[in-house]
Amino acid sequence: MLSLPADRVAALPVDQLGFAVLQDLISTNQWNEYNYLLGASRAYQGSEAAEAIAEAMAWLRAKALIARTPGQTSDAAIFVTRTGRRVATEGPQTFYANERLQGGIHQAIEEQVRPQFLIGQYELGVFAAMRAVEVRVRELGGFGDETVGVDLMNKAFGPTGPLTDRGAVKGEQDGTRALFAGAYAVLRNPQAIAKSTTTT
Repeated sequence: MLSLPADRVAALPVDQLGFAVLQDLISTNQWNEYNYLLGASRAYQGSEAAEAIAEAMAWLRAKALIARTPGQTSDAAIFVTRTGRRVATEGPQTFYANERLQGGIHQAIEEQVRPQFLIGQYELGVFAAMRAVEVRVRELGGFGDETVGVDLMNKAFGPTGPLTDRGAVKGEQDGTRALFAGAYAVLRNPQAIAKSTTTT
């Protein structure tokens, strides 16, 4: 069972508490959710901590970090999934990176980025994403291969650029241009990516 004080358990966000419970399930080789929650109820009797742990267990199930054990008749029989063990080994950054890629991403970017993120190559994933953005901007703007980088972004989203939103106010147009040009200047350069990750 967790060795954290009750007030600390109750104050933790559900994801952080979930990761702590995940590690505890692995270290104690616990396979029965009912027994684990019963132990939490006894250890943290009279506090909100036991309910917080139950919420964390529900979160772990919802995120497929634990699952019901196949072949067992009891709903309480659980095991730590492949994803759960990877998260426990590599840390939560792997989980969060994958979560951020769930939906809402253009297919051209996702196809390039997801494989990199799933193996923990985040810098290469960012580099690949920016390369996909460059290709897409060039295609939509009708630019040739000779127009590249920041120059491409400035021309595409500049005052007379083909991708400029004519319905937006000037400040928003300037902001969009600066956003694309700035992101490209920093994140398309592998040396810049490496430098930024070592200084943060």
